[in-house]
Amino acid sequence: MRQHDVNETIDVYVNVRKINIYRGMNVKHALIACDQSLYKAALAGEVRVEEENGFMVGLEGSLADGSRIFTVATA
Repeated sequence: MRQHDVNETIDVYVNVRKINIYRGMNVKHALIACDQSLYKAALAGEVRVEEENGFMVGLEGSLADGSRIFTVATA
């Protein structure tokens, strides 16, 4: 098994926008990197985060290279 460099980055997609973050960061970090207001909206319960198959993902959810997450309005 290959050891990962702590400085290694991965590409994830937030609402189809490609974001480059460090391996080990989670959904919260991806939202912040994409747009701080998305993170604030998620904290306020105005949006929920789903993965590409439509399953809800928490802000502390883990991400892998190529992960795709989407914000969906709750009201």
